Amino acid sequence: MERYNQLAQAFAYTPIHVYGVYKSRLEANRLYRGHVDQPTAYGGLILGLRGSARFTFNGSNSIEVNQGKAIIGGYQMRLALEVGETGCEYALIHFLADGRTPQAALFQKAHQLEYLFEPSILQMVDELIQIDAEPGEIAALQKKALFYQLLAHVLRLARLQQKPKNSEVMEETIRYIHAHYHEPITLGQLAARYDMTPKYFSAAFRKCTGVGPIDYVIHCRMKRAHQLLMTGAFTVSAVARSVGYQDPYYFSRLFKKQFGVAPSYVLLEMKK
Repeated sequence: MERYNQLAQAFAYTPIHVYGVYKSRLEANRLYRGHVDQPTAYGGLILGLRGSARFTFNGSNSIEVNQGKAIIGGYQMRLALEVGETGCEYALIHFLADGRTPQAALFQKAHQLEYLFEPSILQMVDELIQIDAEPGEIAALQKKALFYQLLAHVLRLARLQQKPKNSEVMEETIRYIHAHYHEPITLGQLAARYDMTPKYFSAAFRKCTGVGPIDYVIHCRMKRAHQLLMTGAFTVSAVARSVGYQDPYYFSRLFKKQFGVAPSYVLLEMKK
């Protein structure tokens, strides 16, 4: 679960360039060594559609791909493919990440995903292939948007497949936070709702969401505060109180940590 959260974070905060989109059919019982001598020039999202094949990266990391299994990454890695008895059909979307961001290093590894395969995956792949053939900047933007949509869908399905213990409790906690973020909320209070110790509850919540429960509360509050400030209709103090902070200076510190600018700056920009 943590790995899926890390991949989602990497794609969310790393600029990505999306290149070719392909469907490949490989003959049964064959060994393909196209990238054994020359490393891959792109990272990739590989989705098994039919049959199976084994992708071996750098001679040792061997990952089987079939329907419901995928690979993300593989940039600058040597690759060989061994196809099973039924042949293999897979979709491949090439991408490159901006190497200046810390998360980009994640794409230099090959990550296996197991997800609940749905017919919508095939439909989205076919749409990507169609858009990839169209010229122009608008088509390129549509291709990038659909790639992110497909990726988010696969990661969401993978998380559903790997639901940990207490996942329903954590989903209920998330709904509670969204409904009561403006009220006083403590870790002890959240844990007590389910007769858990704060330490156990915090670890379970982090496993499901990738962040701690109080960090999640703060994120919800700051997101709502930003929406209110963007209206230009409220003072910083009023916004702070509306999301649960009586001290506007403390609120301002949290807001700046989240967005990189002070809430007063956002308000000033809206009033120009």
